[in-house]
Amino acid sequence: MMLQKKLLHVSASQFPPLSVHHSTKEIWIELAREFDSYHLVARSQKNQFEYYTEGNIHLYLIPKIGNKSRWFILSSWLILIYYLKIKPNYILCQSSIFGGLVCIVLKKLFHIPVLMEIHGEEYFRILEGKSIFNKFGSFYIKYIFKNSTKVRSLNSLMTFKLNQNKIFNIVEINNRVNFNIFKLSKSNFEIKSSLIRLVSVGRFVNEKNYLNLIRTLLESDIKFHLTLIGGGALKEEYLKLIKSRNSLEYFTLIDWCSQDELVGYIINADIYIQSSLSEGMPRTIIEAMALKMPIITTDVGSIAGVIQDNYNGLLVSSRLNELVPSIKKLINDKTLRTQISQNAYEDAHFKYDWIKCFQVYRNEILSMK
Repeated sequence: MMLQKKLLHVSASQFPPLSVHHSTKEIWIELAREFDSYHLVARSQKNQFEYYTEGNIHLYLIPKIGNKSRWFILSSWLILIYYLKIKPNYILCQSSIFGGLVCIVLKKLFHIPVLMEIHGEEYFRILEGKSIFNKFGSFYIKYIFKNSTKVRSLNSLMTFKLNQNKIFNIVEINNRVNFNIFKLSKSNFEIKSSLIRLVSVGRFVNEKNYLNLIRTLLESDIKFHLTLIGGGALKEEYLKLIKSRNSLEYFTLIDWCSQDELVGYIINADIYIQSSLSEGMPRTIIEAMALKMPIITTDVGSIAGVIQDNYNGLLVSSRLNELVPSIKKLINDKTLRTQISQNAYEDAHFKYDWIKCFQVYRNEILSMK
């Protein structure tokens, strides 16, 4: 009898029941396609145990304890019990810090292969930090990565940085964009008025650097309208700054919108801006590439592994002192606007297509021994 293919996926994130549709659920459905059963252990939005099933997907939610992911360092040890119940062939772990250790213990006890993920730049800040906390954290992260069967990198720059830290058991599995959703593309690169329309997508948090973006634009001589989409804790602070400059008409702040509305907001703008202070590899940039947008992004984290300056976008420092000259450069050079947008669009289709990337993803898991 053929052995069933069972995947155990460990995540410190909080999720609702399977009956609630969300973008991450689409990832589970796609990833589960070649497995007989797909088992996800994550944190409940409540302080209780929950279990849901839909098709071949099984969702086990454990008490969140607190709102911070760090509580999963303790509660993740419940995965030992779930492992004995599920008896998976493969383990996928979302975070080396939150849940990674218990997955490595399972690997060593039961000889189960583990694919360890890396998404954010916080790992590299710890690996490169000099404080006692960072030195301990660096030892811990390296132990988890080096004892994993495979470590997932999101692009060549991230791979290079992992290699610098003596981590070599790496597979590159790109972030992806769903062209069934992001199926439109910008077709007209004319700037129709003296008012340049800018758009950015991301949570209203410090890491997105939106306060600095707002200040930089307000202090420039550019006539602009900026649309920020994402919502979050800093919205009132953004509005306070905007109102203090009597500039409400130059900004639109959107907490939430549907995917179709999001696509419309982006392609109706002239330039997509990513002003982040820190990023791993934001999917929002790849989505803007898929929509054939001229992109200006800060050169932080591993973004330079995807955006090459003057080829498929423009790179600026996180201080944003080069942002206004870069906007003017794109305003004044239609050929450049068109060319970097076309190159970004082609890269998105060639490297980041949803179906291709998930096939690589599943194959890398299934080939683990």
